[in-house]
Amino acid sequence: MTETFVYKDVILPKRLQGIINCMADVESCREELGKLGSQWDLLTILGQMGGTRTDMTGIRMAFQDLTVELLSQLGLESLKKTVQDISAKAQVVVDIVIRNLFERTADIGFLATDDDIRDFLSEIKLFKAKDEGASHDRRKHTAAIVKRFEEYVAKYSVYFDIVLMDTEGRVVARLDEMQKVEQSKDPLIREALCTTGDYVEVFRGTDLLPNAGDSLVYAYRVTQNNDAGSRALGVLALCFRFQNEMDGVFKNLKSEDDWAVITLLDKEGKVIASSDGWHVPIGATMELALDAEYRIVPFAGRQYLAKTCQTKGYEGFFGLGWLGHVMLPLDHAFDQSGDSDLKQRVEETILEAVMSDPQLFSEELRGIPIQADQIQSELERTVWNGNVCESDSSSKVLLWNISRAGSRTKAVFEESIGNLHETVVSAILGDVEFQAALGVDIMDRNLYERANDCRWWALTSAFRRLLAKPQVEAGDRRKISEILQYINGLYTVYTNLFVYDSRGRILAVSNPAEEEIVDSILSEKWVAQTLSLRNSQRYSVSPFEKTDLYNGRHTYVYGASITDLNDPSRVLGGIGIVFDSEPQFEAMLKDSLPRNNRDEISKGCFGIFADRNQTIISSTDPAHPVGEKLDIEAELFSLPNGEKTSCILEYRGQYYAVGACTSFGYREYKVSDSYRNDIIGLVFVPLAKVQEPKAGAALRREFGMDIGRARTGGEDCVEMATFYIGAKWLGVNAQCVVEAVNFQGVSAIPGAHPIVRGKMLYNNHVIPVLLIHSELRAAKPADESYSSVVVVQYMDENDKKQLIGIVVDSLGEISEIDKSRIVDSPSLFDSKGLAKSVVKPDLGSECSDMFVELNLERLIECLTEGIPDELAAEFNELNAQFQA
Repeated sequence: MTETFVYKDVILPKRLQGIINCMADVESCREELGKLGSQWDLLTILGQMGGTRTDMTGIRMAFQDLTVELLSQLGLESLKKTVQDISAKAQVVVDIVIRNLFERTADIGFLATDDDIRDFLSEIKLFKAKDEGASHDRRKHTAAIVKRFEEYVAKYSVYFDIVLMDTEGRVVARLDEMQKVEQSKDPLIREALCTTGDYVEVFRGTDLLPNAGDSLVYAYRVTQNNDAGSRALGVLALCFRFQNEMDGVFKNLKSEDDWAVITLLDKEGKVIASSDGWHVPIGATMELALDAEYRIVPFAGRQYLAKTCQTKGYEGFFGLGWLGHVMLPLDHAFDQSGDSDLKQRVEETILEAVMSDPQLFSEELRGIPIQADQIQSELERTVWNGNVCESDSSSKVLLWNISRAGSRTKAVFEESIGNLHETVVSAILGDVEFQAALGVDIMDRNLYERANDCRWWALTSAFRRLLAKPQVEAGDRRKISEILQYINGLYTVYTNLFVYDSRGRILAVSNPAEEEIVDSILSEKWVAQTLSLRNSQRYSVSPFEKTDLYNGRHTYVYGASITDLNDPSRVLGGIGIVFDSEPQFEAMLKDSLPRNNRDEISKGCFGIFADRNQTIISSTDPAHPVGEKLDIEAELFSLPNGEKTSCILEYRGQYYAVGACTSFGYREYKVSDSYRNDIIGLVFVPLAKVQEPKAGAALRREFGMDIGRARTGGEDCVEMATFYIGAKWLGVNAQCVVEAVNFQGVSAIPGAHPIVRGKMLYNNHVIPVLLIHSELRAAKPADESYSSVVVVQYMDENDKKQLIGIVVDSLGEISEIDKSRIVDSPSLFDSKGLAKSVVKPDLGSECSDMFVELNLERLIECLTEGIPDELAAEFNELNAQFQA
């Protein structure tokens, strides 16, 4: 059983304790319903005192119970939406960083095996510090290795310094020559020399970077060769641009009006990066919210809604145990963030379908308007019947005020739920924009590394020396292949790496399974482009197309030219790296899709990468294969770089919230380099099934129709009881009306007259129930449970009183009509003469509508024409059975 608590006389779920008071929209709804509750109490008492013979107690209690349900559901839905938002950001902030740092673990492992670095460490041992010539040679060699570090950081711009030390921690070369550290005593040195792992990762202060505070450093030993147990020559350290990276991450995750503070914590809960350092400073220790959906936590004298997430890891890498942590000030956590322009952006019919579909909103929430409508229908019948019976004018005014209170109560329910619906739908549209942007950001970050890899590997000295030989021998090819295999073992996102000469002839591959392509000639356009590159910062990328290099599937092949060591302007060949696009892109898309509380991709959601021509590059949905066109609105593919949008589309029998964002690059990749390849990330979230349009809703009595007007009575007036059938406002003489009852209990009569809907038991009499919509050219009710049956009486040919029911869509007012306003009009509808007269509006009334008085006598004649005996016999027989 759900735990509850009492909040301002309302019983609510325990989960909302301490939170509900911060939900301004819910609080506003509670206050208005509270005022209406007081009005209900007063009207009920007045009704009892005035003797209206109308007991409102049951209806009042029904509305009161529904109020509790409404406030509970509004609060829970608001909480759910907000928690989902902060949870998504907490997860993304840690996972996107871990993805980046996974690449760093491969960088340090590969760079530590660089032959130039190994040769440099070996050579410096031979130099004599007192020998002037040796000192000159050392400076020359040091300058050369620093130049190589510069080349590396020019490509892998995520690093700000590279430090090379001997086994005693003495600095022998570094990129940042402004740092004058001569020797490090950091335990990092000993750990890098002794570790059995593939790298050492630390985030803390280090004497390598004095006055820099906590720094993220990757280190590993440099050995003579790749053999296990090879003698260590020194230690290499890469210094990551951590704060610079986090600034970019936070910028992509936060909007201008976002009150959330996004932080990255170490495993002890200390803030190591903050989206707002003035709000939550670096070094502060946070109360974690790991083991719960959310927590309310205090910080610096304020309460926050908080969520903490561990990383899901990437390719088995989990880093240093960092945590994503988001805090949202409780007093701003539930600010209305709906799209005020939503109804202009999305068609009303689509919104109605979305808001009534079970995919998005709970059954409890969707049931509230239905229950409110049922209660209001029962109330209107009660008031209508009271007005039929009452002759006292003051009693009628009281009854209509009771009806107005019910209508306003129901309207508050609908308005509050409608606002919540719009807020939730707006939030989903915002979410899919965010997720689409996340998808292309992950893609750009990943492909940035591919552009770096091909350029750096093209600078491998062994490749440059071997390709410079007049003849590349079989042994040279084996050496190239061994290097490629070693690289591919570290960088598993490629299916193959290959080196080719200046004629495009493949000399060696990394994948033994593809040895058959060795000696084949590459003739693709991108090969010629690669061989024309004479700048080590330039690279080439093939079009995203099918290629034999990827078993006939679509992918990108990144490439860079291999140049002569002594003459960099002389191109000797090139390196090509075949990106394993299918699983890699699919994983990127899956990482950007919304997930449920079980960390599963939400049902029916899918993601797509496509180019400007709407050609699919990757998809998580098998129904959208790579290479096909995505047939949706072309406007989504014309967004400028970095811009995002969202909409609701009808697609394949569903309404989807679709978010789109055009790629915007990462660091210099696709930003300041020469490569341009715009990719649109799209996220599809199902909202509702597309259904046939519902029949037009029946009109309902509006508050302003003669409500509370004084009745004068007299021979010049006639009292009319009105109701609606379809869009038609109709009425009959109130003296003919017995009562309006619920439609429940009506059963069909096989073979009956077309206008006979069925029969019902009323006061122990079986009476026929007529459905005259078709006769009036009105649409039949889509849901008869909302209909009423108006029981009327008439005198048969034997002057005996008979009863009959008429199905109406809703009830109108009971009004005294001056006979001067009644104009005969027997042929208004058709030749059957169902219309008796037209009642013109009162000149003193705000209502300008006319209603039609039905001709009951003619209606009975239509019913009995052709089958009077059979129908009468059936009713008499049934009536006798019930009487018995």
